[in-house]
Amino acid sequence: MIDNLPLVSIITPSYNQGEFLEATILSVLNQDYPNIEYIIMDGGSTDNSVAIIKQYAERLAHWESGRDGGQANAVNKGMQRATGSLLGWINSDDIYLPGAISRIVQTFQAAPEVDVVYGQVNRVDYTGKLVPTPVLPKDTIDISKATVLNENLVNQPGSFWRRAMMEKVGLLNESFQYTMDHDYWVRLTLAGARFQRIPGAPLVNFRLSAHSKTVSQQHKMALEHLLILDRLAQDPDLPQKLGLLATEVQSQLRHAQALYHLYAFYGNMKAGRRLQALRWLGQALALRPTILFDPRWRQLFQARLQRTA
Repeated sequence: MIDNLPLVSIITPSYNQGEFLEATILSVLNQDYPNIEYIIMDGGSTDNSVAIIKQYAERLAHWESGRDGGQANAVNKGMQRATGSLLGWINSDDIYLPGAISRIVQTFQAAPEVDVVYGQVNRVDYTGKLVPTPVLPKDTIDISKATVLNENLVNQPGSFWRRAMMEKVGLLNESFQYTMDHDYWVRLTLAGARFQRIPGAPLVNFRLSAHSKTVSQQHKMALEHLLILDRLAQDPDLPQKLGLLATEVQSQLRHAQALYHLYAFYGNMKAGRRLQALRWLGQALALRPTILFDPRWRQLFQARLQRTA
């Protein structure tokens, strides 16, 4: 009976991604889970996005198209409209895989003490073909207060949280254009949220195209990640909140700061800004001289060679 199943609210922020949007919509509407509330918040697209949305309007709980304040603002407006006990968002170029929502709900039902559930993702290119990528910490590490300072450890497209936690910590921080999800996971963790990662088969195809922010704005994303870490570092009560020694907190912060300096280095190198890139590299090594021995950089280089080939 559908009445016995929790309502899952899914929000899609959309802007001028008509080439991908229909596939995203169908990946939600074609899920085998029967109790979904789907909301699309379009930022006033000038391509064919609105025409696509209108084709499915009768199956949507709500949709609108008009100027907004960016991705975080669009998601927030959707969250404010949502009525489900479980909430999440999927961007307009990503795709839920079959059975994803059922797996999410089953995990929540089996673990009532858990507040946030998230799963693995496939990383795909513009055409939907799998992209060689290194194994990232978010693919293997479970986020907790002991790990929250390391880096962003949650795959956003495959994540859902309970309404009670949203009511406790509020909405996304709209000052972030790229890392609103990282900021949210940190805030949830500090508020006592318990996370559970679903291992095994991926839940989502996460698209990495030339125009996606994850690919084209990597250096700007790194700056926002560093801003999150700087704000945390200014909290004198942070060790107590995390249950860690002050020395452990400092060590984790420096390691994460060095990592994001390397991401800024990598993003600037890809963009051809070599002088800026070298400055970021120097700052990363000053923070943690051994950071280049982190295995992800070898894996990242190998994955880049595979993509080039």
